[in-house]
Amino acid sequence: MLVFCLILLIRTIDSFAIEKVVYHHYYKKEHDYYHIGMPSLTEEDLNGLCKDIFQIDNSIRFIGIANNLGSLVATAYRNGLTPLMDKQETSHYAIQAVLRAATREDFESKIGSLEYSIGKYERLIRATIPIRLFGKEDDESKFYYLLLSFDLNSNVMDVIENKIMPFIQKNKERKL
Repeated sequence: MLVFCLILLIRTIDSFAIEKVVYHHYYKKEHDYYHIGMPSLTEEDLNGLCKDIFQIDNSIRFIGIANNLGSLVATAYRNGLTPLMDKQETSHYAIQAVLRAATREDFESKIGSLEYSIGKYERLIRATIPIRLFGKEDDESKFYYLLLSFDLNSNVMDVIENKIMPFIQKNKERKL
């Protein structure tokens, strides 16, 4: 029943798609996600993380952090950018991206966990990176998804692998 509901929800959300897309998925060999150590998980911390990631590369258009249910808990847009979608459409995108990532978990035992995925659209490139943020020692870890969009002419794999992922790894034990 749950699988049927998820498929129905994906099909419903996909009916809102307005751009042609090609997907590329990249998986890690071992079962591990990117972790960031944080004493607390406040909205200010998450928005700060978005701002810090913007400093990494000029080709980044949008950064969002969605929880495991697909709700955006932090967002940021590049200064001077006119977004292609409104707030409601961006929320739909976040839900859709998290659902796609969650459905890939079915194959983790065979191909490993999702490291990141990239979708190239006619007007931009999107990426989804699963991350696990830790709260206080007595808090459970919280699973989030880093949602990014890039300019079309950017080398997204290079930015993710050589800039964003090392940034996340480097800041595991530091409050962001």
